[in-house]
Amino acid sequence: MSLDRLAKIKALIQEKAQVKVIRPQFWKPAGLLSRITPSRKIHDWLKTPTSLTAKLRNLCPELEVQVLSECFEAPLVSEAQKLGLAMDEEVWIRCVLLKCNGNHWVYARTVIPAMGPHNPWQELQKLGNKPLGEVLFEMPSVKRSSFEFSKDSLNYWPHLMPHMNNPMLGKLPGFARRSIFEERGAPLLLTEVFLPGLLSPKDA
Repeated sequence: MSLDRLAKIKALIQEKAQVKVIRPQFWKPAGLLSRITPSRKIHDWLKTPTSLTAKLRNLCPELEVQVLSECFEAPLVSEAQKLGLAMDEEVWIRCVLLKCNGNHWVYARTVIPAMGPHNPWQELQKLGNKPLGEVLFEMPSVKRSSFEFSKDSLNYWPHLMPHMNNPMLGKLPGFARRSIFEERGAPLLLTEVFLPGLLSPKDA
Protein backbone atom coordinates (compact mmCIF):
# COMPACT_ATOMS: atom_id res chain seq x y z
CA MET A 1 0.00 0.00 0.00
CA SER A 2 1.40 3.44 -0.95
CA LEU A 3 2.38 5.99 1.68
CA ASP A 4 -0.11 8.44 0.18
CA ARG A 5 -2.98 5.99 0.62
CA LEU A 6 -1.89 5.21 4.20
CA ALA A 7 -1.83 8.93 5.00
CA LYS A 8 -5.37 9.38 3.64
CA ILE A 9 -6.64 6.40 5.65
CA LYS A 10 -5.04 7.85 8.78
CA ALA A 11 -6.68 11.23 8.13
CA LEU A 12 -10.08 9.57 7.65
CA ILE A 13 -9.73 7.63 10.93
CA GLN A 14 -8.80 10.84 12.74
CA GLU A 15 -11.79 12.65 11.21
CA LYS A 16 -14.21 9.95 12.36
CA ALA A 17 -12.74 10.05 15.84
CA GLN A 18 -13.17 13.82 16.02
CA VAL A 19 -16.85 13.62 15.07
CA LYS A 20 -17.54 12.16 18.52
CA VAL A 21 -16.00 15.22 20.19
CA ILE A 22 -18.14 18.36 20.11
CA ARG A 23 -15.81 21.30 19.64
CA PRO A 24 -17.26 24.79 20.06
CA GLN A 25 -16.94 27.39 17.35
CA PHE A 26 -16.80 31.12 17.89
CA TRP A 27 -18.14 33.22 15.02
CA LYS A 28 -17.53 36.97 15.03
CA PRO A 29 -19.19 39.84 13.14
CA ALA A 30 -17.27 42.06 10.71
CA GLY A 31 -16.53 44.60 13.45
CA LEU A 32 -14.45 42.01 15.29
CA LEU A 33 -12.68 40.55 12.27
CA SER A 34 -9.30 41.79 13.52
CA ARG A 35 -9.62 39.30 16.39
CA ILE A 36 -9.62 36.51 13.82
CA THR A 37 -6.53 37.84 12.03
CA PRO A 38 -4.87 41.24 11.58
CA SER A 39 -3.89 40.36 8.00
CA ARG A 40 -5.33 42.79 5.43
CA LYS A 41 -4.81 40.26 2.67
CA ILE A 42 -6.98 37.71 4.47
CA HIS A 43 -9.52 40.43 5.29
CA ASP A 44 -9.84 41.21 1.59
CA TRP A 45 -10.67 37.58 0.82
CA LEU A 46 -13.04 37.13 3.74
CA LYS A 47 -14.99 40.32 3.00
CA THR A 48 -15.39 39.76 -0.76
CA PRO A 49 -18.98 41.05 -1.25
CA THR A 50 -19.57 39.62 -4.71
CA SER A 51 -19.20 36.07 -6.01
CA LEU A 52 -16.12 34.39 -4.54
CA THR A 53 -16.22 31.91 -7.43
CA ALA A 54 -15.94 34.74 -9.96
CA LYS A 55 -13.00 36.25 -8.06
CA LEU A 56 -11.22 32.89 -8.03
CA ARG A 57 -11.92 32.34 -11.73
CA ASN A 58 -10.23 35.65 -12.51
CA LEU A 59 -7.08 34.17 -10.99
CA CYS A 60 -7.61 30.69 -12.39
CA PRO A 61 -9.87 30.25 -15.45
CA GLU A 62 -9.52 26.47 -15.06
CA LEU A 63 -10.98 26.54 -11.55
CA GLU A 64 -12.15 23.03 -10.61
CA VAL A 65 -14.89 21.93 -8.23
CA GLN A 66 -14.37 18.60 -6.46
CA VAL A 67 -17.40 17.26 -4.59
CA LEU A 68 -16.32 15.70 -1.28
CA SER A 69 -19.73 14.80 0.09
CA GLU A 70 -23.36 15.39 -0.84
CA CYS A 71 -25.97 13.79 1.41
CA PHE A 72 -28.47 14.16 4.24
CA GLU A 73 -26.70 14.24 7.61
CA ALA A 74 -26.71 16.01 10.98
CA PRO A 75 -25.37 19.58 11.01
CA LEU A 76 -22.49 20.85 13.11
CA VAL A 77 -23.45 22.37 16.46
CA SER A 78 -22.84 25.93 15.26
CA GLU A 79 -24.87 25.26 12.09
CA ALA A 80 -27.82 23.93 14.05
CA GLN A 81 -27.69 26.96 16.35
CA LYS A 82 -27.48 29.40 13.45
CA LEU A 83 -30.43 27.83 11.63
CA GLY A 84 -32.50 27.11 14.74
CA LEU A 85 -32.43 23.34 14.23
CA ALA A 86 -32.40 20.35 16.53
CA MET A 87 -29.00 18.68 16.74
CA ASP A 88 -30.34 15.38 15.41
CA GLU A 89 -32.29 17.00 12.56
CA GLU A 90 -30.96 15.77 9.23
CA VAL A 91 -30.27 18.43 6.63
CA TRP A 92 -28.88 18.35 3.11
CA ILE A 93 -25.17 19.13 3.15
CA ARG A 94 -22.79 19.54 0.22
CA CYS A 95 -19.05 19.87 0.79
CA VAL A 96 -16.70 20.78 -2.07
CA LEU A 97 -13.14 21.85 -2.75
CA LEU A 98 -12.37 24.69 -5.14
CA LYS A 99 -9.02 23.88 -6.74
CA CYS A 100 -6.56 25.40 -9.19
CA ASN A 101 -3.95 23.20 -10.87
CA GLY A 102 -4.14 20.71 -8.02
CA ASN A 103 -3.86 23.38 -5.31
CA HIS A 104 -6.65 23.40 -2.74
CA TRP A 105 -7.94 26.96 -2.46
CA VAL A 106 -11.33 26.92 -0.72
CA TYR A 107 -13.47 24.39 1.17
CA ALA A 108 -17.15 25.26 0.80
CA ARG A 109 -19.98 23.79 2.85
CA THR A 110 -23.66 24.26 1.97
CA VAL A 111 -26.35 23.42 4.54
CA ILE A 112 -30.04 23.39 3.58
CA PRO A 113 -32.75 22.34 6.06
CA ALA A 114 -36.12 20.90 5.04
CA MET A 115 -34.88 19.90 1.61
CA GLY A 116 -37.83 18.47 -0.27
CA PRO A 117 -39.91 18.88 -3.43
CA HIS A 118 -41.31 22.25 -2.30
CA ASN A 119 -38.00 23.72 -1.18
CA PRO A 120 -36.85 26.45 -3.64
CA TRP A 121 -33.28 25.14 -3.30
CA GLN A 122 -34.20 21.62 -4.43
CA GLU A 123 -32.54 21.95 -7.85
CA LEU A 124 -29.18 22.41 -6.15
CA GLN A 125 -29.11 18.66 -5.60
CA LYS A 126 -28.32 18.44 -9.32
CA LEU A 127 -25.37 20.84 -9.25
CA GLY A 128 -22.73 18.18 -9.74
CA ASN A 129 -19.36 19.89 -10.31
CA LYS A 130 -20.88 23.31 -11.04
CA PRO A 131 -19.91 26.00 -8.49
CA LEU A 132 -22.76 27.09 -6.23
CA GLY A 133 -21.76 30.73 -6.64
CA GLU A 134 -22.56 30.62 -10.35
CA VAL A 135 -26.16 29.82 -9.41
CA LEU A 136 -26.68 32.05 -6.37
CA PHE A 137 -25.58 35.25 -8.03
CA GLU A 138 -27.88 34.65 -11.00
CA MET A 139 -30.94 34.69 -8.71
CA PRO A 140 -32.01 38.34 -8.29
CA SER A 141 -34.60 37.59 -5.61
CA VAL A 142 -32.11 35.94 -3.23
CA LYS A 143 -31.29 37.85 -0.03
CA ARG A 144 -27.97 37.45 1.75
CA SER A 145 -27.21 38.04 5.44
CA SER A 146 -24.13 39.77 6.83
CA PHE A 147 -20.95 37.73 7.12
CA GLU A 148 -19.67 36.08 10.28
CA PHE A 149 -16.06 34.96 10.61
CA SER A 150 -14.11 32.28 12.47
CA LYS A 151 -10.73 30.57 12.65
CA ASP A 152 -10.54 26.83 13.31
CA SER A 153 -7.93 24.20 12.54
CA LEU A 154 -8.53 22.58 9.18
CA ASN A 155 -9.19 19.19 10.75
CA TYR A 156 -12.37 20.66 12.25
CA TRP A 157 -14.18 20.56 8.92
CA PRO A 158 -15.96 17.32 7.93
CA HIS A 159 -14.82 15.43 4.80
CA LEU A 160 -11.85 17.75 4.21
CA MET A 161 -8.67 16.14 5.52
CA PRO A 162 -8.81 12.82 3.58
CA HIS A 163 -8.62 14.90 0.40
CA MET A 164 -5.81 17.24 1.38
CA ASN A 165 -2.41 16.66 -0.17
CA ASN A 166 -0.74 16.58 3.24
CA PRO A 167 -2.59 15.33 6.36
CA MET A 168 -0.17 17.34 8.51
CA LEU A 169 -1.95 20.48 7.31
CA GLY A 170 -4.84 19.61 9.63
CA LYS A 171 -3.38 21.67 12.47
CA LEU A 172 -3.08 24.82 10.38
CA PRO A 173 -5.78 27.50 10.76
CA GLY A 174 -8.56 27.81 8.23
CA PHE A 175 -10.01 31.31 7.99
CA ALA A 176 -13.74 30.98 7.42
CA ARG A 177 -16.75 33.09 6.64
CA ARG A 178 -20.42 32.20 6.56
CA SER A 179 -23.70 33.81 5.56
CA ILE A 180 -27.30 32.80 4.97
CA PHE A 181 -28.92 33.08 1.55
CA GLU A 182 -32.73 33.19 1.61
CA GLU A 183 -35.12 32.40 -1.22
CA ARG A 184 -38.89 32.50 -0.59
CA GLY A 185 -38.28 32.15 3.14
CA ALA A 186 -36.03 29.08 2.80
CA PRO A 187 -32.49 29.44 4.23
CA LEU A 188 -29.22 28.17 2.79
CA LEU A 189 -26.16 28.44 5.05
CA LEU A 190 -22.92 28.75 3.09
CA THR A 191 -19.54 28.47 4.82
CA GLU A 192 -16.31 29.09 2.90
CA VAL A 193 -12.93 28.19 4.40
CA PHE A 194 -9.77 29.62 2.84
CA LEU A 195 -7.02 27.00 2.63
CA PRO A 196 -3.19 27.15 2.69
CA GLY A 197 -3.10 26.57 -1.08
CA LEU A 198 -4.53 30.08 -1.48
CA LEU A 199 -3.34 31.76 1.71
CA SER A 200 0.12 30.80 2.88
CA PRO A 201 0.87 30.77 6.66
CA LYS A 202 2.90 34.00 6.25
CA ASP A 203 -0.29 35.79 5.10
CA ALA A 204 -1.78 35.39 8.59
